[in-house]
Amino acid sequence: METENDEYGRQERIALVAIVVVASLTVASLLVAFTYYCYIRNKLSKRLKNHSRDGYEDKGCFTDLETATGKGLNVFTFKQLNSATGGFSKSNVVGHGGFGLVYRGVLSDGRKVAIKLMDQAGKQGEEEFEVEVELLSRLRSPYLLALLGYCSDDNHKVLVYEFMPNGCLQEHLHHITRKLKVEGKQG
Repeated sequence: METENDEYGRQERIALVAIVVVASLTVASLLVAFTYYCYIRNKLSKRLKNHSRDGYEDKGCFTDLETATGKGLNVFTFKQLNSATGGFSKSNVVGHGGFGLVYRGVLSDGRKVAIKLMDQAGKQGEEEFEVEVELLSRLRSPYLLALLGYCSDDNHKVLVYEFMPNGCLQEHLHHITRKLKVEGKQG
């Protein structure tokens, strides 16, 4: 009989040890998860403090011109850009895109610029335009033209870029493509 009781007692001890081990692992896992949660929350809190200290608000886009000028963007009036392009003359058109025509212009300080006049019949609203300006103002690359400023008054949405003096990228690509086709036909 004692052997059965010893066997039964041994199984109880094994079961008790297994329960204690599983409970300990569960508590340890919960402790690790809670620590990780606190770490991430602290990190996000610091990030939000840095954004608010730098003048960003948690709105998704800027709603005042001070934010844009703080990023080095110029805020132009439509009158300034109208003057810079000679009244948006057809002779100053250097390209066109899905959102409107691009004009060559010269600002009052003598800088040559590309001025993209957004199509008024387009579906881009004020909020989308502000988001686009926000995103373009953050992009920096030697392969992209820098956004210098914008205008958003009297239902006119205009972006002002640095000017590419030797034509647009599309002209360069098509010129190379045409040149390759001509060379291919001759060879």
